[in-house]
Amino acid sequence: GPGSGKTRVLVHRIAYLIRVRRENPHGILALAYNRHAAVQIRQRLAELIGDDARGVSVLTLHALAMRLVGASLLTQGASANDDAFKQIIEQAVTLLKGDGLPPDEADQQRDHLLAGFRWILVDEYQDIAPEQYELISALAGRTRADEDGRINLFAVGDDDQNIYAFNGASVEFIRR
Repeated sequence: GPGSGKTRVLVHRIAYLIRVRRENPHGILALAYNRHAAVQIRQRLAELIGDDARGVSVLTLHALAMRLVGASLLTQGASANDDAFKQIIEQAVTLLKGDGLPPDEADQQRDHLLAGFRWILVDEYQDIAPEQYELISALAGRTRADEDGRINLFAVGDDDQNIYAFNGASVEFIRR
């Protein structure tokens, strides 16, 4: 439920990866539902592990998709609405999956786009919509045949706390 410590678990998992498992902070990607949540994760992480927190990428799903396709709010201008963001996410998924490329080239393109990320941690997973689920699946490499090429995925959410159903969010993605 609300306030039960889901984000705390996510932040402590990142700290564990860096401090105990000695994972490279630059190989960790934390995804948040909105900018406020991303800032909160960054702050909590800095309080917990100090300067090492700077190496962790903490982004919203939209910000990540925009990075992957090379878009920015400046280039989007007045068209920065939900439909524009959905299209950007779809473009990012297409790039990550390597649609139209031979499997080896598709894997190389995905590896290049992900730039060394080995861990994906997602906060408020109950609030993701279908296109965001597709993006997370493509990031994690769910469709890859070789399990070594897949990225570790960790998600926290509460299937009783879904408040964005009007926007396509569904707890079905937690169950998958």
